[in-house]
Amino acid sequence: MWFYDIQLWGSAKPSNIRTIQAFQSTCLRLLSGATGFISNESLHKDFCIPTLNILDMITYKKTHKTYSTHSNPIITQLSCKQIPGNPPRSLKRNYCRDLLSL
Repeated sequence: MWFYDIQLWGSAKPSNIRTIQAFQSTCLRLLSGATGFISNESLHKDFCIPTLNILDMITYKKTHKTYSTHSNPIITQLSCKQIPGNPPRSLKRNYCRDLLSL
């Protein structure tokens, strides 16, 4: 389910992503019966579940690679690293394409 929606949530506001990440960490904590002394990072490592930020970066890079090698030329144009026309950024907006430079 994460893989289906991660393309939409990747460009969401950080406060929304933190809410979803907190829910995921709470679920892992309930499943494992872990106390509050165990960090969320340790829970994610133990369950081999990536955080939303890492999952977003992995899936977007995979999707970008798929688009760049696609046989349809219109889909191939979607894989460009810049937004067409290079519009100015406002309000510190995050774009999914920013993940390609990480």
